[in-house]
Amino acid sequence: MPSNILTVNDEIFNYIDDVNYGMTNSQINHLATIMHGLINVSGNKSISSIGKAIANSKDKSCMYKFLSSSDFDENVLNSNRINHITQSLESVISSGSVGFISIDDTINKKSINTRSMDGLGYHYSHTEGKSVLSYCVVTSNFSVGDISIPIDFESYYKEDYCRTFKKEFKSKIDIAKEFIQDFKQPSKCDKIYVLTDSWYTSSPIIRETLNQGYQFIGAIKSNRIIYSNGMKMQISEFAKTINPYSLDVVTVKGKDYRVYLYKGNVNNFDNISIAICYEVDGCKLKEPFYIITSDLDIDEKTIIEYYAIRWTIETNYKYLKSNLGFDKYRVRSLISIERYFLIVFLSIDFLELFRVTKSVLESIGETIKYQENLSFKALVDYIYCKSKGNTCIEDIYKTLNIAC
Repeated sequence: MPSNILTVNDEIFNYIDDVNYGMTNSQINHLATIMHGLINVSGNKSISSIGKAIANSKDKSCMYKFLSSSDFDENVLNSNRINHITQSLESVISSGSVGFISIDDTINKKSINTRSMDGLGYHYSHTEGKSVLSYCVVTSNFSVGDISIPIDFESYYKEDYCRTFKKEFKSKIDIAKEFIQDFKQPSKCDKIYVLTDSWYTSSPIIRETLNQGYQFIGAIKSNRIIYSNGMKMQISEFAKTINPYSLDVVTVKGKDYRVYLYKGNVNNFDNISIAICYEVDGCKLKEPFYIITSDLDIDEKTIIEYYAIRWTIETNYKYLKSNLGFDKYRVRSLISIERYFLIVFLSIDFLELFRVTKSVLESIGETIKYQENLSFKALVDYIYCKSKGNTCIEDIYKTLNIAC
């Protein structure tokens, strides 16, 4: 396979300098090579394909060793990554902004042939509607203005696996609570909302959100219990008492909704609002969906608008998997897998922070194309300069791993 990438872009080395805590030059080069490969290599993302595509990369065995046994502290590197995000956002966030922490989890499905990989378990896939052999990773994503950047990540392992390998067990709710506790509110954000889907909407998450001085917005299922006028009932039963066609219409991003705002007691919280939302579908209304919030001061339209921002975490899952190979790893040891996850998160954070500094780039997808163009330009420049300097074509072939 010929090398179509000559060397690692300087911007990646500059970013690593900002998050580095004292890694050796060799370790930095491996880290930069893998990051650059994840961003720029087309098609299959693997350590092997990265090694083949980048002309000056080390042998793939060296990169595998870097992941499995190199002497660096991935926890310190991850902490530096998050601190760098916090510092970088301070200079780009406008005063009086509203920020949003979205929390969710995603699974990286693996084939039955990969059973020997450490930490594998069966986790429920919403896409397939069943449990599949996979890794489950809980993540948080911060959004403010046009910025959307992954912050925290932690793998979720089943309790029996943790017991067998003497690993501390944390439920997904435990992990989500730690994300909320650890988040550092930017000084220019006047308000922070935690956003979750219905699975994570729970008393522990809402309580932790309020303890940190934030507000909560999340989806809830139709069987959630409320106490209307002292009567215990499911929210879906309460919704049957409403004439939705009598409700005012609110418009959010081109879609019309009729919304009833319930305020009252829900699961040991006395002051909670639930927006019962009916999307307008021509002359009909779709089945209602329900959004709960601890903020009693925002109206129906704002509740829907703010909750829609939760979708940014799903968009970044798509970038992580479709563009950065988050679910394509083939390494087997747990330390290699966790370090690989960290490098993928370093890569997507680099892309978003780079995008923010380039006003012409509107998405991470555009930033990836920009980085690919830089790599291609470097390759063309190299070939042009070498040919102009009378370098024989065989030497250029050798540098680019092209068989003569």
